Amino acid sequence: MAEGIINRQSTRRRTLFGGVVYDDARKAWECSVSDFSEEGVKVRMPPDANLEMGSFVDLKINKFNDLRRCKVMWARDGFIGLQFLIKIDRVKDGMTDFFKIMGKS
Repeated sequence: MAEGIINRQSTRRRTLFGGVVYDDARKAWECSVSDFSEEGVKVRMPPDANLEMGSFVDLKINKFNDLRRCKVMWARDGFIGLQFLIKIDRVKDGMTDFFKIMGKS
């Protein structure tokens, strides 16, 4: 992806949730979850996190007590972009009210 070009399928909403990222070796990092959408999130990671683009992780979003498998789509400047392998179903996943707040009823 070229720098500065946004290629998103869904609208993101600025948020600030706590979370935990787990790699496949079950190493865990506390993180901040932002720019939330049905398809993915932007996550601020601690400096010792070394996750590469294309790797797979599990993300727990504390607010929803939701553990979701993700692919690292990009990593730079202390942030990573995660794409959910299974898109959020706002009704099934109990997030209907959250998406109403986002203006996506």
